[in-house]
Amino acid sequence: ADLPYSKAAHRAIIALRCAKSQRPANMVKDKFYEMEVQMLRPGTEIPHPSTISRDIKDLYKDLAVDVRNYF
Repeated sequence: ADLPYSKAAHRAIIALRCAKSQRPANMVKDKFYEMEVQMLRPGTEIPHPSTISRDIKDLYKDLAVDVRNYF
């Protein structure tokens, strides 16, 4: 499926990948990840690992309320 690029969606996808696959936020510093991103969308800014860590925490806080309300 074609997904239009947005900085927010990119950060959300990285955060979800890290959380789901138990990967460290610093995986964004991996040379091959950086190469892949630049190959697919040249000029794309890759977020800092601390940004990803913060995004994971924010997602958890926001989604925990939904999960709590669901059950």
